[in-house]
Amino acid sequence: MLSTFDRDGLKTVGTLKHPDAEENWDEYHPNGTTIWSENAPIAVNFHPYNRCTIHQCPECSTVYLRYTEYGGYYVDERIRVVKPELITQTL
Repeated sequence: MLSTFDRDGLKTVGTLKHPDAEENWDEYHPNGTTIWSENAPIAVNFHPYNRCTIHQCPECSTVYLRYTEYGGYYVDERIRVVKPELITQTL
């Protein structure tokens, strides 16, 4: 099946980046999830969400979080659909 997802068509609607926040590279996985787990919590004060911009599809209104991973030898854009039941505001 051919994907027709158009990342460039998403509209930027906000950010979770806070200019005065301390750098935090820790991830939040209290139930043994990983960053790749579909049910991983979206912990807004933890990596990678604390570096995300918020985007919305103008056609279907789906909300996405996007950030760019800068590895030693690569740059990789990451995107995740927002499931409200997974959002947590842990400190």
